[in-house]
This record gives sequence, structure tokens and C-alpha cells, in this order.
Amino acid sequence: MRVLIVPELYRPDDPSANGTLGDAATWVRGWLDRDPAMHVYWLVPPSVPDEAILADRERVTAIRAEPFGSADAGSDADPPAADDNPPVADANLFTEGGYSWAELAAIEREIYDRGAYLDCVVDQRRTGRFDLRKWLCRQTDRWAADVAPFEVIANVHDLQVPFKYRYCDHRDEFQSRMEMAAAVFSDGIWFKAGADADRLREYATEVLRPAVVESAVDDALETGSPIDFSGFEESYADEPRYLHLAGSLWDKKCADRLLAVGERLHDEFGIETLLTSMEAIPEEYAAPEWVEARPEADRETYERALSRGDLAVCASEYETMARTPFEQAASGQVLVVRDEPWIYDCVPEDYRFARDADELGDAAVEAVEDWDEAVAENRRLVARVERVRNPDRSARRTHDDLRARVERKRERYDLDSTDAPVRAALADDSTSADAPSQTRSRAEARSPSRTEPRSLASVDASDDRPRVVDLNALRAHTADYTDDGAPATARQDYALADLVYALRSLGYRDAGNPGTPVFVRE
Repeated sequence: MRVLIVPELYRPDDPSANGTLGDAATWVRGWLDRDPAMHVYWLVPPSVPDEAILADRERVTAIRAEPFGSADAGSDADPPAADDNPPVADANLFTEGGYSWAELAAIEREIYDRGAYLDCVVDQRRTGRFDLRKWLCRQTDRWAADVAPFEVIANVHDLQVPFKYRYCDHRDEFQSRMEMAAAVFSDGIWFKAGADADRLREYATEVLRPAVVESAVDDALETGSPIDFSGFEESYADEPRYLHLAGSLWDKKCADRLLAVGERLHDEFGIETLLTSMEAIPEEYAAPEWVEARPEADRETYERALSRGDLAVCASEYETMARTPFEQAASGQVLVVRDEPWIYDCVPEDYRFARDADELGDAAVEAVEDWDEAVAENRRLVARVERVRNPDRSARRTHDDLRARVERKRERYDLDSTDAPVRAALADDSTSADAPSQTRSRAEARSPSRTEPRSLASVDASDDRPRVVDLNALRAHTADYTDDGAPATARQDYALADLVYALRSLGYRDAGNPGTPVFVRE
């Protein structure tokens, strides 16, 4: 099985700061561990290092190209002039966008020019799926294939429904509806969070037939956003001394509310605030004497704050499987969280310290005053999060979905005499002498008046077939068993996907190797 992953990097200047990349890397690690017949391709910018996507492994291939909207995007033959490069702030508008020519050309070069294929594409970009699918169809003789050569899965990680973009200067209803339609009409949907599945059902039915939306959502998968909690030490202080406020300072995070909670805790209990952010921290947030600010904090700085903090507050209006507050909770920081629908993918329904935005300060005070109970509540929360966001669970569910898609098509694929050149090429001398003349159209092959020669059945049962088959070599060798002396895949009704599924039906599996696929007999 061969899969292409296209993550959205919403922080393109720092790949390590993108939870989307970490989620997918966790899946890939689990897929490779449980499936020796798998090869994973990544489409990523050149700035993404091998170790971030496991590209140092043999069964992983990094396809690197500048994305659409990048200052360096363009074809190798015609790169953009320096004067045409967009400012970085504008280029970042398109991290969720379409596909550059450089990316499409790289997919062709690294996959199809090497004689490989794709079973599934896990596409996280909101736009560009139309062009991507067109390009993949062009590479695969889709119209000739007996089963669909590939499937494109919409990997939804932050569905842009109206309340999320009302303050955004570059989103509106049109984009929201197009994103939802593109997801619904994909071959499948993976939702990072159940909250987004609910929102799609709510908003998409305003413009699409409810039955179509319901079918898409019912068949969708909730992947979760996996966190490896083994890297965090859940230890608690005897009494709280530090509030740790962490993460970005985007408007939805409501930083003013967070600092107000910090000020109240300092006034009433002398608790100090640790403020860590990957961004610059405004002076008004860093200035109070009870704040220890760490702007542009790297991972090491953040982890030191995890070990020092005792309390955490999350005031976000919306998130999609947020990572930072739950890493804080897993580090022994009692979490006070704003009561919004998004939290209940992870937070117990009756969690004591989930409150309305205006009551977060009161909840934090209660946690300090009833510290033992607060610690017990946080332990309960962490236990739930560890189950919901278990890396193995997420990898298993996504892998099962991919494998089931391939298996359903294998079951639908009917071996018939159009596959005779493939079977004959595999068996060589064990096939009957008239094997070349057994090539017919699929319509003829399925006619009730025709019966498959017994020699083909004997080929299928033979132990003389090779155990290892190079896909390109096999394709070329089929020319020895066709009427016109051309490879079977040169026929108008026989695609590379047919060759792949014929091999699978004959008991072969992809070895998962890089470059031209090699199949091995099971």
C-alpha cells in the first residue's frame, strides 16, 4: 500500500511548531510498525527536516517542493522573479491553499516517473483538491482502470465555520462553504476532532442535501490528535506557586482574560505567572512584576516551564484538539478551561473546572483553595485525555481505514482473461502456448458465452511463480504475451491499477520499498 500525506503547515517558518505535522508523523510511525507492505510519501516544503517526517526510514519518501503562495514557488524551469515574490505576511495566507506547479511536478517525478502508484492521498489543504485530483487522474489512466486507482481523503483539522472566521481579514462564507463541499465530495473524511464533524453536519446542510452530508459524516473517521504522554511527568506541588500561561497569543486565545486571572491569583495568593510563547510578547503582558515572560520560547524553554508550573488556564473561544493545555495538564498543572463545545473531545463532561469565560478567575481561585480536590480532578482529566489521544489508537484507526479501502477494491477486482498477459508473464513456461492469444477486452471476458482457459487457473495455483516481482519489469515482460507486442498497460482498457490489483488478487503484496515498487508473494 502506498500513501501520500499532504499536511498543512500553518507555521511554515518553523515546521516543529505545527501540530498537524506531528500528528501525521505519529500515524506514519504506527503504520510502518504494523504494516511491512506500506510506503509513505510526504509532500512538504524544503524546510522540513527528515527526522520530523521519518524520512530517514527506507519506507518513507520525502517529496520536497515550494508550496503555492511561497516566495520561492514556481517550476524549476521558470522560477518567480525576486520582484514578484509576495511578502511573508501575505504568503502565509496560502498555507492552506492550492498546489504549486513545482509540487505537482515533484509528485509526478518522485512517484509516477519511477513506476510507482498511490492507493490513497491524505490531503489536509482546504483548497486545491480539484487540481490535485485532476493531476492524479492524468497520471493513472483512471478512465481505463477496473477499480479506482486512488482515493483522496480530506484530512480536516480546523473546519472554518462562521464563528471561527468572523474577525478574519481573508475568509468569508464562500470559502467556508467551498471547504465543506470539498470535504463532503471527497472519497472520505478524517476529522481531527468530533466537534468539527458536528459543525460540518450543522453548517453544510444549509447548502448541501442533508442525505449527502449525513452519508459523508457517518462514513468519516475521527482521528484525534495523538499525544505521547510518556514524555510528561504528572507530578503536583503540595501547594500552587506558579500559574503557567502558554501558547500563541492569537485573538481566539483571549490573552487579556488569561492575564486577568494571573493578576487575581497574585493579588489573593501571591502566585506568580510564567508566560511562554513562540511569538513576541507585548509589553503590556510582560510588564507586571508578577509575570516572568519568555517570548519566542523554544521547546526547551517551554518544557522547563511545564516542570515549574502548578496551574494552567485555557480561555480559547475555539480550538481543534488543542495540544498545549493538555500537555500542561499531563505535566501536573491543574487545568482551568473555558466551557466551550470543543473541549469535550478531551475533557470529562462534568469536569469541575470547566467554566464560562467570565468565571475562569473564580474557578482558578477555587482550585487554589481546594488544592487536593483540584489535583484529583486534573488526574481524572488526564486519564481521559490519555485514552482519547493515545498515539497507538490513532495510528491503528487511520491504518485500518486505509487498509480497508484497498481491501474493498481488491475484493471488487475480478481476475479475467484481460489479466492473462500478467499471469503468463509471472508463470512464463508454465503457461499454455496460446497464452498470447488469450488477451480479450473486458466486455468479451465477462461474456457468459466465454470461459476462461484452464491454463490460467493452473497458473494461479502454480508454485513456480516468482516470489519477488519488480513492477516495471513485469509490466515490460507482459509485452511477450500480448497480440501487438506492447505491454498490457498500453491497452486502452488496462491501467497500471489493474496490474497492481491483479498482483494483489494473485497473492502478492507491495514490499513497501522506495522507487519502483517490488511485489512479494505471500
